[in-house]
Parts: sequence; structure tokens; C-alpha cells
Amino acid sequence: MIVGTAGHVDHGKSALVEALTGRRMDRLAEEQRRGLTLELNFAPLDLGAVRAGVVDVPGHEDLVRTMAAGASGMDVVLLVVAADEGIRSQTREHRAVLEALRVPRGIPVITRADLATTDRLALLAAEVAAWLADSAVAFGPPAVVSARTGQGVEDLRRRLAELGTARDDERHLDLFRLDVDRAFTVAGAGTVVTGSVVSGTVREGDWLALRPGPATGRVRRVESFGRAAESAAAGERVGLAHALREGHPARGQVLVSAEAPWRESSAIDATLELPPETPAPSHGTRVRVLAGTAECLARVRRRADRPGLIRLALETPMVTRGGERFVLRSYSPVVTLGGGVVVDPSPPARARWPEGLSAGDAVTRLAALVERRPGGVAPDELPVLLGLPPVSARAAARAAGLPQHDGRLLDPAALAAAREATLTRLDGTPAVPLAELRVLPRHHRGVVAAALAGLQQEGAFTVRDGRARRGAWPDEPSGAAAALAARVEAAGLAAPGLAELAPDATPALLREAELAGLVHRVDRERWLGATAARRLQSDLRNLAATGAITPGRLRERTGLSRKHLIPLLEWADRQGWTLRRGDVRVPGPRLA
Repeated sequence: MIVGTAGHVDHGKSALVEALTGRRMDRLAEEQRRGLTLELNFAPLDLGAVRAGVVDVPGHEDLVRTMAAGASGMDVVLLVVAADEGIRSQTREHRAVLEALRVPRGIPVITRADLATTDRLALLAAEVAAWLADSAVAFGPPAVVSARTGQGVEDLRRRLAELGTARDDERHLDLFRLDVDRAFTVAGAGTVVTGSVVSGTVREGDWLALRPGPATGRVRRVESFGRAAESAAAGERVGLAHALREGHPARGQVLVSAEAPWRESSAIDATLELPPETPAPSHGTRVRVLAGTAECLARVRRRADRPGLIRLALETPMVTRGGERFVLRSYSPVVTLGGGVVVDPSPPARARWPEGLSAGDAVTRLAALVERRPGGVAPDELPVLLGLPPVSARAAARAAGLPQHDGRLLDPAALAAAREATLTRLDGTPAVPLAELRVLPRHHRGVVAAALAGLQQEGAFTVRDGRARRGAWPDEPSGAAAALAARVEAAGLAAPGLAELAPDATPALLREAELAGLVHRVDRERWLGATAARRLQSDLRNLAATGAITPGRLRERTGLSRKHLIPLLEWADRQGWTLRRGDVRVPGPRLA
């Protein structure tokens, strides 16, 4: 497990860690000269059967960002309060950070016990216990310690060992992720990255990716506090010699499994958890988001109909996952406001905000996440979206019972709407080309494909020669219908109307020819032969290859008058061959 310190500057955090581990904490010359911790420092802690690493964080108010980076991977925190000074400003701010990150457990530690009387220690212990009684962190009773005399050190070590043996989680079964807090180059080993393993397991030879960024490479060596290890799992401090192909890692980045679907987020949707006395930041406010070892500036985006949810538009990419906790700080002056929880780590730009997005149970949250994604969700995306190990994510997907197509989970309401639109389109004409049905306006292609597959399997329509029809198909067209279709074809792109085809034409004959695929209905009156339709599609494709599609350019190519051109262009829009953009048209999805 990872044990960390927190507390006001110069309250004896580093001295406490040195007493527990026997290791010197302030490794930098500036830290030794000033007697202050300025950077994150680390040491192994022997707790018998428990492998523990200690993270010592700075307590100075200007270094809360560094403190939060160290707190991001803690399993247990030692919240330090000096016996001769008591609870101070940074003690309070560090508590806010710990609660925002929901560090699971903590032990309040009253240090410098040799500088206070027995009565003073008893009063301070009672004050600290009362102050932490309503904390979101599960703090135990205060420990009283003197690093100088050794008082209480062994008892504190025993309590930590008990907390370590009581841990029972499945984080090692999750996707691998390490939050980078240091990186350097070692001759013969290459790039070495250190950090706390947040989830999963890493082994020599694993292929990892450094995010944000494009760098990937294999793990050459796994070490824990200078000793080679076969593997490292969640809750361990680790150093990885990593053969990166490009780039150089830095604090704020993460190492993740290269094959896992981790994404770089430009925005996150989240719930906020602020103290009652802290007003929520207003729309457009610039804030600081601290997650893992990263800090990112962001703008707050709020919705009036969802007061409990916000979108944070990030100014630089960040790697997060569903359920991840973060610290929220003001931009200037820099003050810790509170924290929040990521509910969607990669939200669509114009997404719905379903009620279940911030639900506590994974099944409800999954349904909401799928609802706001028109194309559905692939199963391998679920561990990152839900923030669950793969096994638990798959169990949530089974429990949700969402419809699937081509392996993607779909929104039931979107699928029902696509089915209804498909049937409506089929009911309005004798037969519809399948290619036309696959691009229904305002419906995602993946959902339409699922609707078509389901309806066809149910027998809601039948298909012949690439066209769909409700009900059975008639026999071959009659001689009269074929002759009428030949007359329509002879008119070419002029698309004759019923009056021009009289007296032989009747609506029934034209519908029969349409059902046979010989003609197409352009509008209420005009008809176009199948060969002429293919010619029109070819003309539009050629025009699109050399510029915008305009009535003037099409007139030059075909010789048609505006009277005939406009109905043809409007029909091409409906076919998905063209899309109108003001006075011009651009290629549509079905022009290729």
C-alpha cells in the first residue's frame, strides 16, 4: 500500500517518515539547507507482511499542487499536527485535498510530543478527533509521536501494518495505470519513470503508452525502491525503465496499457463536491483541475437544467476515467474550492445530459453514457468510461440488457426511433433502395443498421435487387408498365410529368414501373428513368470533383432548363447524393 503524509509546513512530516523508515527524506540540497520539503520524496516502509511505500509531501501553501500530486495514489494518509502549534491553515487545506480525492483511510498524527505536556497532548488529541469526526476520509483515533525520542513510533507502525493486511480490493485486476511523478535518464537503462501504480499490474516486456502524447515502448525493467521485481501491482511504488520511441515523460502524464482504450480528454463532465460555504463556480469561470499528478486549467460550463453537473473544458489534454476524483482550485488567487468526480471522461460535444449520468450504480450510469453516444459504445471502452475493472464492466453491461449490433451497445430509445423512421419511409412508397434506408436523416448509421437488421429478421420488409418493400413483391412488370418506363427513359433528365406521358400513363402503371425499379419518382408529378438517374449521379460526382455543385454548373453540363434542374437537385438532396449549403451543394453520403 501507499502511505502518505499531509499537514502544515514544518510540522514534522519528514522527521516522522525518517523515524518510520530510517531513510533521509529531504534529498535536495535546497531542502536540506532550508529544512523544508519542496518536492515529493519517497521511501520503503517495512511492515512485515505488507509491502508499503511512503510519499512525503511538502506542506508549504505554495506547493499544494505538489502535495495533491503525492496524495493522488495514497491508500492511507498520516495527517500531521505539531503538538506545539496545533491545527493550522495548511492542515485545513490538506484535509480538503484529501477529502476531494477520497483517500480511503487516515491516521491523525500529533508530532513533537516531547514539546508538550501530557494535558496539552490530551486536549489536542480530543480537538483533532472532533475536527475530523465528519471527514469523508475514514480517520482513526490520533496517534501521539515524537520522532526525536521514538515515542509512539512502533505503535504507529503496528497500526499501519493492520491497515495494510485489512486491504481487500481488486485493483490489480484493473487496466494498468501509473501516474508519473518523476522521470530521469540512467546510462544503460534509458528513461526511468517513477510513480504510484493506481490500478492494474505491470511486468517486464509489457507494451505501455505515455499519455498525453504519442510515445510508446516496452518495459525493460521493473524496480521497487532500487530492487528489481518481476511485477508491480496497484498500491505499489515503482520505477520502470521504459524504452520510449519518442518524447520524454514528465509529471502529469500517465503510463497505461498500450492496447487499452485510454483517451486524452479535451473536456470532462463531472459532479462537484464543495463545502457548504463555498459557492459553485459560475459559467465561464477559469479554474485549476488537479487529477492524478496533473494540473490543468479549464473553463466551467454549466447547464441550468442540470445544476449538479458541470463540464470542464480543458485547456490542455488530460487522461481520466469515469469515477476518478479530482481537486478543484480557483485560478487566482489560488485557493482549494473542493473536489469532484468524473462522470464522463470523453463527453460528446453536443451531448444529452440524462438523469442517470451521476448515478451511484454502474448499470444506471452505463445506460446514461450510452444514451448520449448516438453510435453506441464498444465493450472495450467500458472500463475507462465506467472506471471499473474489465470483469466488473462486462457484468454491468450484461445487467443493463442494452440492445447490441456489431458488438456495440446501443441506446434503446435511439434504436426504437430508427425503427419507426425506417417503417415510416417504407410505408410511403412501393419500394426503397436499401442504400437510401441506411442514411436516414438525423439517425446514426450504426443505429439505423441495427434497426434494419432487426426489422428484416422480424419479416417487417423483404428485399429484392437491393430494394426494400413492405409486403410481398409482385410478379414481373406488365408490358404496359415496361413500355411506359421506356418512354420515361427516353426523356432522359427532362423527367416528364404525368400530363406529358398521357394518354398511356396512369398512376397505377407508374407505381408498377417504380416497384420494378425501372423509374424513380422525382416529385408529385415528375418521373425519372433508372438509367437517367445513374447518369445524374455520375454528373453530380464529376461536378463535385472540380468544385461546388450549383444549378448553373449542372445546366452547363446537361443543357437542362432551371424548370427541370431544381426538381432534380431537390430529389438528389433527398437521396443523400447532395447536401444543400446555402446556394450551393456539396457531396452527400451516398454520392460515392
